[in-house]
Amino acid sequence: MKSVLSFFSILLFLNSVSFSQNRITDTSATCIAFWNNKDTRVYQIKHSKEKLESGIQKSFAEGFYEAHLRVIDSSETGFTIEWIYKNFRTSLGSEHTLNSLNTIMEGLKIVYKTDDVGMFTELVNWEEVRDFAIANYEKAVAAKAQNKEFVAALNQIKSIFQTKENIETLLIKEVQLFHAPYGIEYFTSGTVIETQLANVTGGLPFPATITLKLDELNVPVDKCMVSLIQRIDKGKAGPIIAAMLKKLSSNPIESEAEINKQIKDMEISDLNQFTYHLNSGWLGRIFFTRTSNVGKFKQTETYEITEKN
Repeated sequence: MKSVLSFFSILLFLNSVSFSQNRITDTSATCIAFWNNKDTRVYQIKHSKEKLESGIQKSFAEGFYEAHLRVIDSSETGFTIEWIYKNFRTSLGSEHTLNSLNTIMEGLKIVYKTDDVGMFTELVNWEEVRDFAIANYEKAVAAKAQNKEFVAALNQIKSIFQTKENIETLLIKEVQLFHAPYGIEYFTSGTVIETQLANVTGGLPFPATITLKLDELNVPVDKCMVSLIQRIDKGKAGPIIAAMLKKLSSNPIESEAEINKQIKDMEISDLNQFTYHLNSGWLGRIFFTRTSNVGKFKQTETYEITEKN
């Protein structure tokens, strides 16, 4: 079953969360970019996907690559960033979508803008990104023309390269994830925000909550750790989920008891953890994991992005 969570639904509400000019107190901190023009950073990325059915692993893939970042312009209104993917290592496992993405994105250069606090605003060179990705796509198809599953995955990916909006939301996931924590004030007590998530089956949206929290603040060592956790509110969303499960079930007369059990055991959540340097605002580590556990099916996708020294 496809996850009913949008990877970037968090970003839909971030633009409405105001940030405080008081960056640090005993119980709060704000993630703000204080980058300098021509600053550079290199990050190691580990991306993995796993699918289980009744506790048995059906597929697994894991890839490693780097993101090379450079601030190519800065002003009072924001920053322009160059982000280049490099050094992809062959993924392990049989997850063809992940493998084909790695093939397409090697050497891809992304140029984008942020606002003055570091929040992503727009992809600048989307046409260049589209053309580069499609060129790599054609090479990959030519090299693996006999692998039907690989070609099918590449064909699916190619369809997202046609508009700026699709590339921003679907292709440059790591870029969006990197900028998700900026411009928000986090409190040790936590802040819970109610939201709604799109229902991929076409029904009513799912009530959900996003919890923002300051997990660790260590001023002497220039370190702050914050988290954003997004979960479906199973209590409020119960009737909607029940209708969805009945629609997807192969047994139209499935008992209410079984439906209720599936709702109770269901887990659909995104966990985001960010560690950043207080003085510069550069991130030191990002950990993202999405869990979709419905009935006998469980899917997990993880990104770990770590600053290289």
